[in-house]
Amino acid sequence: MKVLIAAGGTGGHIYPGLAIAEKIKTENPGAEIIFIGSLVGMEKNIIPQYGYPIEYIRVRGFERKASLETLAAIKGIFDGLSDAKKIIAKHQPDLVIGTGGFTAGPLLLIASRRKIKTMIHEQNAYPGKTNLMLGKRVDRIAISFNEAKQYFPGEGTFLAGNPVRAEYYQINRCELRKHLNLSDAQKMVLIMGGSQGAGSINQSALSLIASYQNREDRVIYHLTGKDQYQLIKKEVQNLGLFPSGHIFVEAYSNEVHRLLGAADLVISRSGAMSVAEIQAVGVPSILVPYPMAAGNHQEFNARVITDPGGGVLIKDKDLTGALLIQTVETLLDDEKKSQTMGQITKALSINNAGDRIYDEIKKLMEN
Repeated sequence: MKVLIAAGGTGGHIYPGLAIAEKIKTENPGAEIIFIGSLVGMEKNIIPQYGYPIEYIRVRGFERKASLETLAAIKGIFDGLSDAKKIIAKHQPDLVIGTGGFTAGPLLLIASRRKIKTMIHEQNAYPGKTNLMLGKRVDRIAISFNEAKQYFPGEGTFLAGNPVRAEYYQINRCELRKHLNLSDAQKMVLIMGGSQGAGSINQSALSLIASYQNREDRVIYHLTGKDQYQLIKKEVQNLGLFPSGHIFVEAYSNEVHRLLGAADLVISRSGAMSVAEIQAVGVPSILVPYPMAAGNHQEFNARVITDPGGGVLIKDKDLTGALLIQTVETLLDDEKKSQTMGQITKALSINNAGDRIYDEIKKLMEN
């Protein structure tokens, strides 16, 4: 079986594509998998690290306002369709999978016209434009949240969830807290805004950090994102908090699952994969959706957790240091409520997304 996976742009599209590829290879070691991306996304750096071949098509996203970049994007559509035709003709795939982003559009469109089996995976509660368009043409649509079902045709649409690495489901909270030297009396707060960082969260977190300066019963792990690390580190130093045994500021972590597993509370953006990871661990959360996300999809994602009571939603425009301190303290001081929030969040998790997606792939290949 030969599979092309179009996964490009951001990590939110790329990592689900990698998880699907891993599942296919586990179940079918002889499968040949080739990723398709663009040279303007993160995939050119990420995919090769996992050992998969990648080829590129010329395509780019649209700016929100008309500009010369818009003209370049329009040209990119035609270039992308031309490149997609060549790639399909070259590889003659049995299946083409798209995980969203502008890279998937041309490839899935051409594959569907050629009557090749097609599937898309939508990570968000409110679908992106590319997947909304493709939903009318592909054979299978894997959604991650029930809330997305209304936007796609009933036939061929199934609830899969977001494929999350197994480590997020294999959490030993006691061992993780012991590894971080956390005592039973200490409450740990994890702050994360994604790989690039979230300015509003980072700035408000400074107030929280300052308020905990002399409280060793409060431990903070603050992941600033690479782009904002030096700025936030300098501001924390200006507060006189380095070195500290209970305040930790890092650019990023390769072991977020360990920090989530040890945390009593997480403060985060609500990208689809962050939400899925928080659900997998079952940790109470304060979610601050990125306000510029396409279609406001991060708020839709956040509400999957917050509407049932698994977390608290604070809109970016409302976030202040004072509000963050008040909300964090209210949650940390109410252990029973926090425990209930964690249980609600955990119950929302889908821990067999890879199995669900592969089952549908098998059905497709048998038809």
